Amino acid sequence: MTLTLTTCLIALCAGGIGTFIGGTASFVVFGFAGLFSAIGALCGADMTFFDNYVLNLVFLPSVMFNGAGLAAAWAAKHHDIKGYDIGRTLAFTNDAGVILVGMLGGLCGWIIINVMTMIGFPGDTGAITVLLVGLFGRVTLGKKPWYNRRGIIFLTQDNTNYWLFQVLFAVILSALTAFFVEQSGLVSIGFSVSAALLLFAFVDPRFPATHQITMVAGYAMVATHNVVWAILFGVLGSLLCDIFARVFNTDCGTHIDPPAVAILMCSLIIFNVF
Repeated sequence: MTLTLTTCLIALCAGGIGTFIGGTASFVVFGFAGLFSAIGALCGADMTFFDNYVLNLVFLPSVMFNGAGLAAAWAAKHHDIKGYDIGRTLAFTNDAGVILVGMLGGLCGWIIINVMTMIGFPGDTGAITVLLVGLFGRVTLGKKPWYNRRGIIFLTQDNTNYWLFQVLFAVILSALTAFFVEQSGLVSIGFSVSAALLLFAFVDPRFPATHQITMVAGYAMVATHNVVWAILFGVLGSLLCDIFARVFNTDCGTHIDPPAVAILMCSLIIFNVF
């Protein structure tokens, strides 16, 4: 898909829809759409229209998720909501301004990801797009603090068991992802599963995001066909996400997506080294 008047109008609408269903919910829907596309492709169905207009435009995180995130940052200045709370629908605001900002976020995301694709950005174009829109929201709409001092304190403490748990979890998930990516040939299959599983975050907010592991492990497996590299990069993605979330996202006014940061940094290494 390319930048056309039609796709830009669709991106505007998708960003507005994101304000209604919320950032997390929009990502969950994207995950199920990705699984539907993968199953259809593996069964031999022609998924061209679905992939172009549904999966990679309307529900694309660079579009709908960005719209919801930017709208949440705006809504926090005028309504009873935290700017980093992307798990809530913004329909309760009944504010046309919130919808308009969400539409702007969707359009900006669509333009940025297309520009990044055209210039041949040597990393995950979706991740850099989500990061840039998040940074824009933090700078223009955010309230201090822009970093979490408690997160820094946590990182300086002795949390050996905590970090061992994170590493072990990432190893297991990366190995499983590597197997299915190698067998299916679909680099983003784990990413789609991770996105869909965030449905459980609405039952328990402590349910962890895992797409920073599965996407990175998928990239590494496709690039190297080596499960060890997939595991190492999956662990790196997990740790980078956790550290960034603690210091620069939690209680920091607006949402800058930690998984996007981890995916971006790891993809830059994988795409340019292997």
